[in-house]
Amino acid sequence: MRNIFYKLSSLFTFVIAFTATSMAQTGYSGQAKSGSIYSSIGVGSPVDNTSAGLLAQGLLGITNVSRETSAIANPALWAQAFYTQAGTGLQLSRYSVSTENSSGSSTELQSGYLHLLLPVVPGKVGVSVGLYPVTRSNFKSITSYDFTAGTDTEVNFANEINSTGGISKVEAGFGFKLTKNISVGYAPSIAFINSKISEYVNFDISGFTDQYQKYEITGSTFAQRFGITGSFNNVLSSSDRLSVGATLNLPYTIDASQNFTAEKSVEGTIEEVDLSSELTATEGDIHLPQEFAVGIGYAPKSYLNFGAEMQVQSWSDYYNELYPEYDGYLTDRTKIGFGGQYHPYRRGFNSFLSGFKYSAGVSYDSGHLTIQDVDTNEDVDISTLWINTGIGIPSRTASFIDLSLQYGIRGTTSNNLFQENIWSLGLSVNLTELMFVRPKLR
Repeated sequence: MRNIFYKLSSLFTFVIAFTATSMAQTGYSGQAKSGSIYSSIGVGSPVDNTSAGLLAQGLLGITNVSRETSAIANPALWAQAFYTQAGTGLQLSRYSVSTENSSGSSTELQSGYLHLLLPVVPGKVGVSVGLYPVTRSNFKSITSYDFTAGTDTEVNFANEINSTGGISKVEAGFGFKLTKNISVGYAPSIAFINSKISEYVNFDISGFTDQYQKYEITGSTFAQRFGITGSFNNVLSSSDRLSVGATLNLPYTIDASQNFTAEKSVEGTIEEVDLSSELTATEGDIHLPQEFAVGIGYAPKSYLNFGAEMQVQSWSDYYNELYPEYDGYLTDRTKIGFGGQYHPYRRGFNSFLSGFKYSAGVSYDSGHLTIQDVDTNEDVDISTLWINTGIGIPSRTASFIDLSLQYGIRGTTSNNLFQENIWSLGLSVNLTELMFVRPKLR
């Protein structure tokens, strides 16, 4: 099992790291793929950066009751690392979309976070470097139309709209152990936006020129977040463990700029023309909201642990001076999750099935979007209910590979809105010591 783990983890880390780095540079997650239709509003849908093992429990990783310190969600946890760790992951999602009158489907493969954790003073001070998305838009819409030109010529054309990119962060921070039980953390970062919306109109007969135009938004700013955690042993029994934690992400404002280009025929040659002067605004602020999260974890035994977390994002404070017409669609988001994990190998079992860790949980996400029902004039929140499960492959060190399987129901078909049924498969790899700490010779 150990040799297989090392071979798989090395391969997965190379593939995922290459994919994640490429996507972070371009802002694209696949031009031929598409994800949630709701990600096309604003600056994209919020991304919860966590491992597949935590996703399988419906959690973010605000606490560390399972003693897996690689979580990126809470900077305070970085103080608890004893070995150098590197983690990354990816997720494959299948969306079945329906309205009152139609249905469709789409597939999305997206990379997650890249995280490196270095214990400067093992178990007391840890330094973290990370690259991860904050919001992500990945949506494609293709609609066919026809009209009659002249007296009897029927013209068919397709209108394709792509929305890609979002906001990401490059971050460096640290965790510090204040006392035997309490740790704190601080993580400053550079937040940047790279968002693209393109439209392509393709005609099926000659005499009509295909049209392509693209809007691109870029910008960056300074951001920061804080964390605190407490771990306590022997709370209700001689073998239990309690962990609590909280994080605070301060609001920040990106000084963004926008350009508008189109492809036009100039003297028989297709050239890209800058049409930014036609925009209502080429520069403006994009304000991202404050975020607060709390969690509690309890392990009655070393092989069994449970967790409950709540995350609140104040999206009602969001505004975008480049596209203020979308601000009214955003609302405060609350996500609540509860789950647990079972580690049979920690009980001394040595069968094949006992070599894995098993996770399950549920979570409810109120969503960050609200759309008014024109029939009742009531606001409809685009919420999501998730059912989560997964397995993990541990090693003799703290390294592990995690797989998660999620099923979610998002949105509603009322008022001709979209309901999405989502199947999502996640994979994450955390390497400890293998590639980053040189073993001592004996």
